[in-house]
Amino acid sequence: MADDINRQRVLNFLAAYYCGDADAAMKCCSDDVLFMVYLPVELFPHLGLQRGRKAIADVMAVLQARHSKRRHEVKFAVADECGAAVIVDVTFTKRDDGRVVQLTTGNFFALERGLITEIRSFFDTVDWISQLTGRDLVGPLLREVGPQLRPPALTPPLEPAQ
Repeated sequence: MADDINRQRVLNFLAAYYCGDADAAMKCCSDDVLFMVYLPVELFPHLGLQRGRKAIADVMAVLQARHSKRRHEVKFAVADECGAAVIVDVTFTKRDDGRVVQLTTGNFFALERGLITEIRSFFDTVDWISQLTGRDLVGPLLREVGPQLRPPALTPPLEPAQ
């Protein structure tokens, strides 16, 4: 039973978060909720370690200011009595230039007494920055340090089928 309640609480939070309903998102969280996105905080200071419901609302305000549209699709969700894990495909439309940015996020939630107490999120930062800027970051990086990144004893990865 707690599994279903926790799963639904997380899905409700995500729906509110991505549609910009800060009041509804904050109601899903404890007063001192911990919010952390694992990425370079030098580039995204608003997504570093945050605490409290107001921090959630502040992050949502930044997203609202920067993106004219936000959509999400939950690809996977599992919950138990103390936590949940969710994979979400997210699509943002940048307000300043109309560029569409898509990313997949892995999100981990801790819950107590039916409220979210902790949110930890992961995504491919290099891909997101490439999409935000419209510049290829991987190609130049591979040309510069690519051989140093690959272990010498391993077979190179297979090319995807065309």
